[in-house]
Amino acid sequence: MEDVKEVYKLLVANRPYVGLTSRYTYFLLAQDFSDTCIVTEHDGKIIAFSSGYIPPSRTDTLFNWETVVHRDYRGCGLQKRMLLHQIKMANAKFFEGTVNPSNEVSQRNFCELAELLHTKCETKVLFKEEDFENDGHEAEVLYRIGPISQNELKQLT
Repeated sequence: MEDVKEVYKLLVANRPYVGLTSRYTYFLLAQDFSDTCIVTEHDGKIIAFSSGYIPPSRTDTLFNWETVVHRDYRGCGLQKRMLLHQIKMANAKFFEGTVNPSNEVSQRNFCELAELLHTKCETKVLFKEEDFENDGHEAEVLYRIGPISQNELKQLT
């Protein structure tokens, strides 16, 4: 809970790279999903945040809702390392996350994550632009990675 203010500042500072949700959402994530949400610090400052949860209907899956890395720390593989850590924490057999078509970095990172784990990566449109009533929100493409071998995961983390 004590990280929410700093996480929110990180999100605000990195717009439009990430969408901004109500601060209330981040308090709920911290309270109810702290087992699957993580921060990364450097010199006592939060430089990255990744949120996720286990969907009730897919208890073998970690769904990544949002990841943000401070612009000064991008390009170092931090997003992939955080996701690997979350998958391990959740003991997940599958990983899911959505990416907008314009977010080529996250698309590449998700595909590279599947390669690192020696498993497949499937994609499908989860929500179309029309689902958002054409308010400027891009489509959300679901990336599903797995099955994930815990032995492969242990070798990487």
